[in-house]
Amino acid sequence: MNIYYCLCGEFLLILDVKIDRLPRRQTDGAFILNTKKRTYKLNTVFSKKVVVKRTPEEGNTDKKVGFEAQNRHCCPKCGLFVCYDQKGVFSYILDGSLIKK
Repeated sequence: MNIYYCLCGEFLLILDVKIDRLPRRQTDGAFILNTKKRTYKLNTVFSKKVVVKRTPEEGNTDKKVGFEAQNRHCCPKCGLFVCYDQKGVFSYILDGSLIKK
């Protein structure tokens, strides 16, 4: 098991593989966590729901402007934005938001 912490030192994630082994999202470089296939424990708090505008330059493969809803999750101790989901089987962990001690 691999244990990851927030930059403030708070425990945030236990994962069955190293995080750098997860696939990455083209739009923002976030790590894609398939919650149906991976064994994990995520220790975050819901922050807010936002709508993000995606453009073709950000890897949007539709070649047009699109929008996506994100349910953002933060560190329970310091409030750092660390991951988001979109009400599906995937969670997206922001690159650089977690450290391994």
